[in-house]
Amino acid sequence: PAAAAAAAPAPPPALTGGAVQKRLIGLLAFNAGVADVVLFKKHGCYATMMTGNIIKGAMALVDGRFGDAGFFLAMLASYGGGCAAHRVVDRRCEPRAKSRAVALAVTALFAASDAFGGISKRRGALWLAAGFGLLNSISVEVLLTITWMLTIHLQKMTNYATDAVGLAGADAKAAAAFGPVLRRSVVVVSCFFGGCLAGHAFCDAALAAKGFATGLGAWYALMVLAHDRGTLGLDALGTSLLLNQNANPGLRDD
Repeated sequence: PAAAAAAAPAPPPALTGGAVQKRLIGLLAFNAGVADVVLFKKHGCYATMMTGNIIKGAMALVDGRFGDAGFFLAMLASYGGGCAAHRVVDRRCEPRAKSRAVALAVTALFAASDAFGGISKRRGALWLAAGFGLLNSISVEVLLTITWMLTIHLQKMTNYATDAVGLAGADAKAAAAFGPVLRRSVVVVSCFFGGCLAGHAFCDAALAAKGFATGLGAWYALMVLAHDRGTLGLDALGTSLLLNQNANPGLRDD
């Protein structure tokens, strides 16, 4: 038994950078709120989430509006391409190159929306959808948190409130805990709402500004780089960000 214990591999070191993860989650949620307001008004569709595009595409197909249906299908393909690109980068690139590849691709795609999307109101959204496919993959695959939709977070918060006040029974009330996952849900909802407020308040100025999408893409790129392994001299996220080694027990409320 002693020999077996000595031969057993040492447990992996605890992942660090939880505070930095939370900050990046908040920033991504805030930006998603801004982007949803401004870019929907600019392009007439959502580039960050695909549920609405599937609904509109299905309706267009039934109504015989095949041009519209083709556009929404292209949005889905573009978003899927962004997700696939993140998967390839995550599996094939060296750890320190992953965030740089994502940042470069996002910047290029958002800039392309400004450069090639001016002729058609919708065309610019196709480039953005690919960029958000990359960014949303970081949220899900790396941070284990959906930062661009609120339904699941509201459900978690409601379940906790129901348990905490005793409506679900004494056992549920005793077990109710405001744990890390729930705190993240509160952060996402609050930051997303704040982003919507900011997006609406400054929407006209954003739409009037040339290169808004380019600036937004550059800001996203800076966020990714600044939160990866201390590349820009800020707080390091260690191996837990953009390395796909994110089985952090602190992310689960058991």
